[in-house]
Amino acid sequence: MTRYTNYEKAVLQTLWTWAKQYHQGELDKKPHKPPVLACRFATNNVLIPRNISKADTIRIAIPQDQRQLWFRSLKSSQALTQSVFGALSAFNRLDLLRDVQAECGRPAFFGNHRGWKLDFEHEVRCLGENPRGRTSVDVLLSEPNGRVAVECKFTEQEFGTCSRPRLRPSDPNYSEQHCNGNYQVQRQRRHRCSLTEVGIRYWDHLPYLFDWPADCDHEPCPFGGVYQLARNALAAALTPKGKLDPNAGHGLVVYDARNPEFQAGGKAESQWVTVSAACRVPGLVRRLSWQSLLAAIARASELAYLVDGVREKYGLEP
Repeated sequence: MTRYTNYEKAVLQTLWTWAKQYHQGELDKKPHKPPVLACRFATNNVLIPRNISKADTIRIAIPQDQRQLWFRSLKSSQALTQSVFGALSAFNRLDLLRDVQAECGRPAFFGNHRGWKLDFEHEVRCLGENPRGRTSVDVLLSEPNGRVAVECKFTEQEFGTCSRPRLRPSDPNYSEQHCNGNYQVQRQRRHRCSLTEVGIRYWDHLPYLFDWPADCDHEPCPFGGVYQLARNALAAALTPKGKLDPNAGHGLVVYDARNPEFQAGGKAESQWVTVSAACRVPGLVRRLSWQSLLAAIARASELAYLVDGVREKYGLEP
């Protein structure tokens, strides 16, 4: 077995143990490798405290229409994100994030929590994207002069890549937007990027953040393979009015330190190294493990339920 297969097998075993103990009669009857909750029990995938008021606040932190396709899976990183960051918000404990260090030694979040607010599934509306395909940030921490765009992963093997090279002839936008994976003029277009051709403004800003000049060809396109990571950095560097302010924000990846794909030789690790090496702004992209984040949260006695729940359900140890 590969390292990832062994890791996934261990995670699934932990999730099934949790499901059998806490979700009897709530699982989808279709066969799934990870346990999946039936539609009417989807909200039960979020860890909540006994305090009814706090529990209700955490449950509605991400509206139903913003749930990802596989939110009902106990393996869902979105449900894990809602459980952890929803609790920090509901209990007004953003102070626990103060001075938590990212792997690079810089603050993972901020040095002073005062004035910061937390939003889930924040949409960036200043890049000219189609509303259905807008850059969405898992968790956005913000104050008037600062932003932290948090991308949360669990068992994922890699970060998202540009979909245009994967378009098929049967797709309605194939003739207009298909790309061969290179940053060069193709298919009678005027611009090197098919997304630029349809008015999306990634390349207006990318050269200021990464060593990717926009006025020359690249083979392959440097953006396509690290698409999700670079868009997360863009979300942090852009003000709500669309002005680029690289020194006022940073992107943060939260990941499971046990996941082999985030270790040497892994797919996600390779993408991380690539985007970090190309970054022109020191500290624009940062990384933190769930384990390190939970160690900081464990300082709060009122969040003991969360730390214990994440340990038992996901196997994540502070």
